[in-house]
Amino acid sequence: MVSSISGNSFQSFMPQQSTQSSSLTADQQQLVKDTLAEFDSEALTESDAQAIVEAFAEAGIQPGRALEYTMAAEGFDALSIGDMAGVQESGQGGPPPPPPPPSGTESTTQGLNISDELLSELNDLLNNYYSDDQSDEEKVKSLNSIQEILQASAPEGGLIHVTA
Repeated sequence: MVSSISGNSFQSFMPQQSTQSSSLTADQQQLVKDTLAEFDSEALTESDAQAIVEAFAEAGIQPGRALEYTMAAEGFDALSIGDMAGVQESGQGGPPPPPPPPSGTESTTQGLNISDELLSELNDLLNNYYSDDQSDEEKVKSLNSIQEILQASAPEGGLIHVTA
């Protein structure tokens, strides 16, 4: 099966970035690990999720890619915990979503055509690229593989069409 990913849906595939730095200090990473060690990821309750969110908020830890990956490394899904705790993404001051694409008047509004297998590989490569487990050489190889997948999946004329 081939998925068609437009700019809007591709954006939702990517981990969200906060306007603040999404990296965690060593102390914050340790606090995340220590906090999560108190809970069972397989039997998490709503009150557990709220306690986790509250602990991170009190420590000044903002939602972002680094928190998501640190939690994933400990066996927890950041998005699920946020949902379970009742955290709302909207109203947190971020920019509004982009406007919808023009209504089919241009043939260049094609999206990225990528198979489920390549999408999964791309996701794995992105996760590995942003993890702290790779050497610089491995990150370069991952980045090259990411670029190859995107180039091979791009519509004719490229991913971006700019008009004046």
